[in-house]
Amino acid sequence: MEEIYEKIASKQNELILYLEITNRPIDKVAKHVAAYLNIDPLKLLFTTAHPTSGTPECVIKGKNTRTLSEILENTANFLYYETLDISIMDLETKMIFKVFWLGKTVKEKEMLEVYLPRESIVNDVYEEISKKLNLTIPNSRIRLYDVMSCKILNEYEYNDPIDKIQEHFTTLYAEEIPKEEIELGANDRIVQVHHFTKELLRLHGIPFKFVIKAGELFTATKLRLQTRLGMNEKDFSKVKIAIIQAVSYTKPHYIDDDGFILSDYKWISGERLGLDYVDTQDVSKE
Repeated sequence: MEEIYEKIASKQNELILYLEITNRPIDKVAKHVAAYLNIDPLKLLFTTAHPTSGTPECVIKGKNTRTLSEILENTANFLYYETLDISIMDLETKMIFKVFWLGKTVKEKEMLEVYLPRESIVNDVYEEISKKLNLTIPNSRIRLYDVMSCKILNEYEYNDPIDKIQEHFTTLYAEEIPKEEIELGANDRIVQVHHFTKELLRLHGIPFKFVIKAGELFTATKLRLQTRLGMNEKDFSKVKIAIIQAVSYTKPHYIDDDGFILSDYKWISGERLGLDYVDTQDVSKE
């Protein structure tokens, strides 16, 4: 998704519009932009930006007679734009979702675009994902969840209507539910796992769910975590594992004993596993 500004500037990945076109209806602006990009204007989608955070806010529907200046009122002074595979007129009856499919590790992810009629349910999203990825594993089950600020916000049920999905404010992830979670033992537990660097305010990465197996020594638990993260031994040796609270002002309780049994810990509501390590992707951007 690129940004489209009404002001003149020179910045990579931005398309700059001269001020004299901002009083034109948005469909005329779309034609102007599409001509520049050499694409079909009906396959160009605009989204407003939040006035303070600058994050994508509201999609501008195909049938819209407002001018660009009117649309930019009470928003940030720019629009996001993206090119679609379908006409924006189809969006009157369909919804589009960008879903990141996670592989066996949280390092493996593939972005998928899903178009569905507005009356669809989440199970239809699963079916579209299965078709796109040619999933043929018998009895496989898919989980769809959204993430905000590196925390899991919602996990959607099969029968949830798709208009319940808050895709414009969160990032959507889907994954095949692991066999150990489907065949959960009576004394096993599922917990959320968060990534952070030194402080719980410094979250990063993709949160995920993980099974705490009854009676399992911490050495074996660490091996399963390493596999889920897709880390080699050298990188994983730098990861410190802790029990953390959902609130960010509490201190992590680090686990140093390889003989510790996580299932014996008296878990309370809101506690998760925390992985304390440096976000190398963030460092590479600095």
